Amino acid sequence: MSNNATSQDLGGSLPRDYVQLRNARSERQNTEAVSEKRLGESIRGEDDPRTLLAIAEGRRLYVGNLPYMAKTEDVKDFFAANEYQIEHINMSIDPYSGRNPSYCFVELVSREQAEQAMLELNGKLILGRPVKLGPGVARSTGKHSRAEPTRNARNVRERQVPVFDRWTRTDAVDHWKGYSEKGRRLFVGGLPPMPDHHQVNADVRKLFAGYNIEAVSKVVVPRPPVYGDPKAWNHRFLFVDFPTADEAERAMKATNGRQAWGVKIRVQPAKGPESHKIHERENWEREQQHLS
Repeated sequence: MSNNATSQDLGGSLPRDYVQLRNARSERQNTEAVSEKRLGESIRGEDDPRTLLAIAEGRRLYVGNLPYMAKTEDVKDFFAANEYQIEHINMSIDPYSGRNPSYCFVELVSREQAEQAMLELNGKLILGRPVKLGPGVARSTGKHSRAEPTRNARNVRERQVPVFDRWTRTDAVDHWKGYSEKGRRLFVGGLPPMPDHHQVNADVRKLFAGYNIEAVSKVVVPRPPVYGDPKAWNHRFLFVDFPTADEAERAMKATNGRQAWGVKIRVQPAKGPESHKIHERENWEREQQHLS
């Protein structure tokens, strides 16, 4: 693709400052490296001009079959070890479990590198698991994460932006420890079968209307309880994080015992340590050292 290409040459899918974006790539890399280190600062979304540019130029890759414990550093090391230069990584990290969704998106510096990477790196291992590489088109809210979303799908996603957008936040690590101990995390239990996570976020917003909430976990479904167990009603649950313990306490008093999702819910301070899943990577490294 020529450097003189215009947005019209690309079907009008790019902003008018296409050429300026290309020429300013080095400056963007420096700015981005600083911004991504600032906890809580948003990184690229699907509608970011730089993301659209990378997709149109064929530089964006889908990296699938990732181990859930993998982090951006693992992906960077993987490409660097094979002499590929990364411009940007977009990886979703859950603020409760510390896990990724088993895939991420990587933007390389050129279409040639991206095409070569798909040929050379497919099946190579990241943390012991063979990865799958493909063209990294825009994410979708449907089951096929690599599919280009329709206008309606994009509108639905924009209307249902989660409380904590794992794809554009860099401070998931802040939620891994301390929230329960500080009284900033609430347990919401007694839940029936729930819809998808986007709808759960919207429902939780309504439940805690008037209160500041920072994050909402996925619905947890423990092993089915024995029939007749008095705790059986407390089968499904989720967690909600608040900026202060006082905010969490007031929200708990206002919602505990209320009817929601067609049932009487139970809201109380979350107990116990953080999720054991956030230590998966550390445990894996210790196992590898022991085996060696």
